[in-house]
Amino acid sequence: MRRSAVRPITLLAVLLLVASAFGAETATKKRVTLERTHSEPPIVPRGASQFKWLSPTRLTYLLPESGGAPTPGTGPGVTAIWEYDLTTKKRTRLVGPASGAPPMPLRDAQWMPGGRSLLLKMSTDLGLMDVATRNVKKLTNDEAEEEYPTFSPSGSHVAFVKGNDLYAVEIATGKEIRLTEDGSEAILNGKLDWLYEEELANRKSGRSFEWSPDGRAIAFLRLDQSGVPKYPITDYAQKGGGLEWQRYPRAGDPNPVPSVHIVELPGAGPATSTRVTFDGQDVYVGPELSWTQDSKAVAYVKMNRAQTEISVNLLPRTGTSRNLLVEQDAAWINSLEPPTFLKDGSFLFLSERTGYLHLYRHEKDGKPRSAVTVGGWVIDGETALDEKAGVFYFVATEKDPRERHIYRVKLDGSGQTRLSQARGTHKPTFSPDFRHYVDVYSDIVTPPKAALFDANGKLVEMLDEPKNDLASYALASVELGSFTTEKGTFYTRLVKPADFDPAKKYPVVVMVYGGPHAQTVKDEWGRVSGLEQVMAANGILTWSMDNRGSGGRGKAWEAPLLSNMGATEVADQLEGITQLRKLPFVDGSRLGVRGWSYGGYMTLLLATKAGGLFKGAAAGAPVTSWTLYDSCYTERYMKLPADKEAEYERTAPLTSAASLGTKLLILHGTKDDNVHMQNTMQYLDALAKAKKAQVTFVPLLNQRHGPSTPAARRYADQRQLEFFSEVFGIPVE
Repeated sequence: MRRSAVRPITLLAVLLLVASAFGAETATKKRVTLERTHSEPPIVPRGASQFKWLSPTRLTYLLPESGGAPTPGTGPGVTAIWEYDLTTKKRTRLVGPASGAPPMPLRDAQWMPGGRSLLLKMSTDLGLMDVATRNVKKLTNDEAEEEYPTFSPSGSHVAFVKGNDLYAVEIATGKEIRLTEDGSEAILNGKLDWLYEEELANRKSGRSFEWSPDGRAIAFLRLDQSGVPKYPITDYAQKGGGLEWQRYPRAGDPNPVPSVHIVELPGAGPATSTRVTFDGQDVYVGPELSWTQDSKAVAYVKMNRAQTEISVNLLPRTGTSRNLLVEQDAAWINSLEPPTFLKDGSFLFLSERTGYLHLYRHEKDGKPRSAVTVGGWVIDGETALDEKAGVFYFVATEKDPRERHIYRVKLDGSGQTRLSQARGTHKPTFSPDFRHYVDVYSDIVTPPKAALFDANGKLVEMLDEPKNDLASYALASVELGSFTTEKGTFYTRLVKPADFDPAKKYPVVVMVYGGPHAQTVKDEWGRVSGLEQVMAANGILTWSMDNRGSGGRGKAWEAPLLSNMGATEVADQLEGITQLRKLPFVDGSRLGVRGWSYGGYMTLLLATKAGGLFKGAAAGAPVTSWTLYDSCYTERYMKLPADKEAEYERTAPLTSAASLGTKLLILHGTKDDNVHMQNTMQYLDALAKAKKAQVTFVPLLNQRHGPSTPAARRYADQRQLEFFSEVFGIPVE
């Protein structure tokens, strides 16, 4: 499960639709259907993305062609790279598919420093394309795949992982340099395993190596997963079946053994290296590494297995590692980002030492100097440092924990200013001179826009505002609300039909996630799924609430989940449902609940702990016992099963399966590599032993944790829509 607070509410939606109700006009608008929400082109076209500043005045971005509709067999669709010149305000299409030619792999393209050439992944090889001439120079030429290619700071080399070893290729000569020799299925150099990428890197990247600023060395994380148990994932589509083995440590199992290395690019002789190793497998190392500006040392963050203590350490290119600082938390630690070093050797570090994630400045020896940000809110999003001006830019929840806004503050902590003004969620990309930034922003009723702003937050130009067909459809309205108890303020979201009649009584589906450090109620486009729109069109409301444990609120809000996952969340959700049932238009006798992943876990708990409240429950890819889930995520919140045997037993839906009190639909991908289908199979067996017959199981053939193919996504939505329509006694149109 992802650690990031920015977590999708459901993995089923291919379209994310939201808008205000249109009153009497709805009679003339088109009805939202499953067919339309799962067809191309999308009602809301895909917009500009992957903004990259090549200079203070040259900005490039990826723009879908023909509305971004996928070409069969090519994935996300045909795209082109465009440039915006701030001086002339001219837009130029730099690179794109030629007429009659196959699409170019631009989504993975990288600009070479200087902005004249593009690095392309061409099948299993790498190529460098001169943008002016369109000539492509192959940098590699073999059958092995080059993963995570990354330019050196000067652009003279490209580093990559091949066969789980680290390599570099010299662009001028094409000379390939092998930097490690022991890569194998069990030994990963510069590449993360499943556990690290999923739980520590938040799926941002599987890369774990970093060039030194001088471009003469690479620091990387090595993972030895030879002691990690293997789990079999079956391919049922093949004739005779197929088998895929996954290294997957469950709670209490041996973890990958990390070590940190620095390898020097060879001159006349072979590559040399420095390393630091750790005893045993009860330690984690943050997947990101950071160099000092003088290239003399690299910083890494080490964490104990209980995830209650971290240490920031400095490994010199020659010498031994030394400690800079140590921090502890009685519950768990969320942030593993390495420090950002300044020219004088001091550094900036993100910490939750006050209960909220803030930035602090430390002396070069690790001693605290000052807090840069303070307050009862958290930094959560993109950050940037203008060291010359002594200004830090960041995204935070200061205005509202449901929103994300852009701020700047001086490194001495003075002059904090909010730059973004429009409501919702903002994602900035700053120019090299920090005189401008691109902001991709949206709210729950407004699709994303991309605009150029100056350093003071003044709009310079709208860069991308894709036209959409929302006005043609009778879309649901969305209300963001809240209620307050002695436990605190809980935020809610209610999705109503476009033709909502307050005099009527409506059935409601509670859409739950509930997991730690995540948010369901957020003022951001895409937080309401196409399925919820279709349910609204059929007279079914959807309600969601963020219980304690959710993200954006600080550690005190999260910590009640410690060694007790499920209990606090269920209690809060039930209190919220009590508030929901007080609404005059809610039919309290026709409630349902649905969720995916942790939401599936919560759905099963609610269906057994309070099944009498619901007409039906739909659980997607549910965890049914924390003994079956991965070590890093589970132990962060539950700690080791050997020390918490009773807690693991109490919080498992398997334990309470015999108390199922409502009709149940379970959906699960047969190749789920996150929450293994073993969870569902054991739960179905527990229901069978308890002689519970009110269950329907829908296996999704060869799908992973969330349905990924259009057909599977539509089918999963269809089964849930039909399920709730049946239990509520509502015909589906």
